[in-house]
Amino acid sequence: MHNPGLMMRFIYKYRFFFIGVVFSVIGMLMLYSALQYKGKVIYQSLLYKQLIWTLISWCVFWIIASIDYHYWKGIAVPFYLFSIILLVLVLIVGDVRYGAQRWLNLGGFIFQPSEFAKISFVIGVSYILSIPRRFSWGWTLVGVAMAFLPMLLILKEPDLGTALVFFPILTAALFVFGLNLRWIISAIVAGLAIMPFAWHFLKDYQKKRLLVFLNPDLDPLGAGYTITQSRIAIGSGGIWGKGWLSGTQNKLNFLPERHTDFIFSVLAEEWGFIGAAGIILLFLLLIVMGLELAFRAKDRFATLLAVSIVVYFFFHSFINIAMTSGFVPVVGLPLPFISYGGTSLVISYFALGLLQSIANSIDKGL
Repeated sequence: MHNPGLMMRFIYKYRFFFIGVVFSVIGMLMLYSALQYKGKVIYQSLLYKQLIWTLISWCVFWIIASIDYHYWKGIAVPFYLFSIILLVLVLIVGDVRYGAQRWLNLGGFIFQPSEFAKISFVIGVSYILSIPRRFSWGWTLVGVAMAFLPMLLILKEPDLGTALVFFPILTAALFVFGLNLRWIISAIVAGLAIMPFAWHFLKDYQKKRLLVFLNPDLDPLGAGYTITQSRIAIGSGGIWGKGWLSGTQNKLNFLPERHTDFIFSVLAEEWGFIGAAGIILLFLLLIVMGLELAFRAKDRFATLLAVSIVVYFFFHSFINIAMTSGFVPVVGLPLPFISYGGTSLVISYFALGLLQSIANSIDKGL
């Protein structure tokens, strides 16, 4: 690897792993900062756990990348059904935290089945829509049903943010499948039209989040506190930021959930507009790399898989950044690779591994 040209070819060949490593390094730096209070690291165990999960995620990436992506076609349906079983199981025996039943505890191993359901749906819907040779309304309805089943189960937990992830993935997959854009736009308009009726089905805290989004001053010390502090943190970062470990909103404990959903606020305060723009450009690079792969894919399954994964990363990153900036209501979606959370991190690297597997197949001319 002393040859610079050889080194660059190696990095390009495994570009999805290396971009994940860059994200993870940034994530660990921001997590270390987010866990600081009065010059000391609080909850050191969270830092160690995330480091262990990062190492596990890297192993997951290489395992998935080494498997021919065609293999997933054979187990796509049972893989999807297994995730549905887990979602049902979590509603029966899952751990309850902060009023939500989202976690399964299997002998001390705690994880979120909803995160697993995302990748199983990506694989499942990509396989189902790759079966017919041409567009079919029957297969379209199958894809819709595959999305709505986990969505309903996750809404029951409740977890509105995670449930919403399935809709853009389904929309993108159906567009690649051949669904006319007019039908997609009509469905979106119809969905927006019935939103007022959905108000009655929302939990009280979800209603409060929407009201606070429309008017943050409605409950400045309650539901509106987090988003107000988040916007202050982002705005106070200026162009260059206050410097790593020097964010006042972070260090003085004004910003809640700063190691999970609002870690972007910590980054923006300490690294400023330049750092925030940098992380956004990094996500855009990942999205462009994924779309480039989708265009070069040799079969429909690979194309659907790549596009679905791209939308998965785009939706998560866009909603999280927009949420912390006050442009959309708070829905509790983590920032991929950056936010604290083992299950989310593993699934993100699982998705990168699938992209790498497709890239390996293209490089081999398969």
